[in-house]
Amino acid sequence: MGTMQLLLFTVGLGLLSVMQAESPPLTPALAKELLGHWFIIGWAGNMPIPAKKKASPLPPFLFARNNLNKLEFRMNIKKPIGCVQFKLPLDEVNGKPGNYQAWSGHLVLISFLPKGKDHAIAYYEGKVVQTKYKMSMLMGRSLDEDPEAKQVFEELMDEKELNGTVVYPPAADSCVLAKES
Repeated sequence: MGTMQLLLFTVGLGLLSVMQAESPPLTPALAKELLGHWFIIGWAGNMPIPAKKKASPLPPFLFARNNLNKLEFRMNIKKPIGCVQFKLPLDEVNGKPGNYQAWSGHLVLISFLPKGKDHAIAYYEGKVVQTKYKMSMLMGRSLDEDPEAKQVFEELMDEKELNGTVVYPPAADSCVLAKES
């Protein structure tokens, strides 16, 4: 389960600036607006992930500032050895609001949905050995049902040709580290 979570985030986080004019009006998410707890509501992508892993429960995550004042994704993941905190720093791309650079050069764009800042969509698109991969994530500040957020996400996935891959996994509890950092 932890491998899929890491793969979903590191490969799937972001919306590149390929948003088309017909896309719903999304607002680039600034780092200061992303801070706090989030839940993965849904995701979509064409990455080769085993079918039984696609609907695995996903724990909540946190966007925080690290000791270098960079935006950082944090998720507690249950492993056979216990609870492990995964951290991924994200560099803001100068002059491109909502664009973030993750490790390995992955470009990530995070945008808020049209109504408010309680839901955001992240999208990544890149090429690996002549294969174009796309991943996207719908995230919310709570697990409250929001049909409008899901509709916007699904419309965007139609445009990105990922409509048949949308998954709404159950939420998992976050494991608690012996010593939170």
